[in-house]
Amino acid sequence: MMHNSSLKAFFIVLATFSVLIMAGSQALAQELPGGHSRWIGDIEGEVVDKQGSALVYEFRFQENGKATVYKHMTVRKLEQTFDFEMVGGDIKLTGDRNGSIGELADKTIRYVDDKRFAFTHVDGKTDIEIKKSIAWLSWLNIALLFVVMMVGNEIASRYKAAPYIFFVVLPILLIPLWMTADLGWFRFAKLIAILVGSMFITISRFNLGPKHLKYGIFLVVFGLAFNILEAVLQDFSQPYLVNKLSGIAGILSILTIYLWTTISIDDKKPHNFLWPGMTIAWIIAYDFWNVCFVYLNFPNSVHFTALAVIPAPTIAALFIASGKYTWIQARPYTLAFYMMYVITIACFDPPVSFVEPLPRSDAWVWTLVGLSLGTNAILFVLQWRYRLTGKAPGKLDVGQGFVEGTPPRFG
Repeated sequence: MMHNSSLKAFFIVLATFSVLIMAGSQALAQELPGGHSRWIGDIEGEVVDKQGSALVYEFRFQENGKATVYKHMTVRKLEQTFDFEMVGGDIKLTGDRNGSIGELADKTIRYVDDKRFAFTHVDGKTDIEIKKSIAWLSWLNIALLFVVMMVGNEIASRYKAAPYIFFVVLPILLIPLWMTADLGWFRFAKLIAILVGSMFITISRFNLGPKHLKYGIFLVVFGLAFNILEAVLQDFSQPYLVNKLSGIAGILSILTIYLWTTISIDDKKPHNFLWPGMTIAWIIAYDFWNVCFVYLNFPNSVHFTALAVIPAPTIAALFIASGKYTWIQARPYTLAFYMMYVITIACFDPPVSFVEPLPRSDAWVWTLVGLSLGTNAILFVLQWRYRLTGKAPGKLDVGQGFVEGTPPRFG
C-alpha cells in the first residue's frame, strides 16, 4: 500500500493548483485588454510551418492607447507597436503593414468571452485565442508541475500499485474529460506512446522480471534513440543554421548511448529499472540538447521543458538516493505526469494563459546551441577515444567507471 503521506503530498499540490485557478478567475473578472495588461496566445502545428513548430504572440496593452506585440518564433523574436482602440467589445489594431509583425496591422481582435479574445491567423481560417497572462500564476504553475512530477515519480517508483493506478486506471477514468478538449491528434498520440512506454517499464519491473528483459532492452534503447532522431529530423528540415547544428548535437547524443546492455531490474524492492552504465556526462549533454531543441522549435512550451520536464528525471536519478541509476525509468514516468497534467488542465479551460515565453535573441540562441553541440561533441570525442583506445579522461566518467567496476558517478 502507498503511504498516506505520499498520497497527501500529491493531492495537496493538485488542490493548491485548483485554488490558484479560482483565484486567477477572480482576478480576471471584467479585466479586458482595455484594462492595460498582458495577454498571450500561441499556435502549433503545420499551420505554423511544415515542420509543425510553434509561435507565441504576446500583447502588452498600455494606458496611452499603444499595444506592443512580441512574436516569439523558432529562432527569432519580432516586436512592433500598434495603436489600439476598443470598438464595442472588440479591439482594433492599427499600424505599419510593412512592420515586423505587419500581419496584425488593421487587425480586429474579436471579443469571445470575459477570459479570451481571438484573431484570425495569416492562413485566413485558423483562430488564435489570447488570454490574460499573470506572471506569478504562470511561474507557480511550473513549480506545481515540477512537484507533481517529482512526487508522482517517487510514488510510482516505490510502490507496485502506483504506476498501474497512475498510468492505466487514471487515464481510463480521464478519457471522457480529455475528449472535451480539442488538442489535436498529435498530443494524444504522444500521450499514448509515453503511457505505453511507462507501462512497459512497470510490467518489466513487477511482472516479467530480469530473466525476460533480454529483448526488452532493445525496445528501451530503440525508443530513446528514435525519440532523439525524430527531433533531429525536424531540426534538419528547418532552414536555419542553428537548427542544423542542434540536429548534429542530437546525432552525437545517439552515438554516445553506451553500455546499454547494463540495463537491468534491481533484485531488491522496489525493483527499479536501472541503467548503471549511463553516466552523468551523457545525461547532462542530453539535457542541453533537449532544451535547445525545444527552445528552437517550440517557444510555447520551452518554459515547461527547461524548468520542469528536463530537470525532474535528472534530479530524481542523480540526487535522490532511491533513484540511483534510474534516469531511464524516471524519464518516461515524469513525462507521463507532464502530459496528463497539461492535457487535464487544458480541459478545464483556465481563464489565464500559462505560456511564459523565455528570453529569445541571437545571443540566447547561439549560447544554447553552443552548449548543446559543445557538450555532446566533447562527450563524443572522449567516449569514443576511450572505446577505441582504452584511454579515459581522469576526472570525467565516460563509461570507464562501470567497466572498471568502480563507478565514480555518485561518489
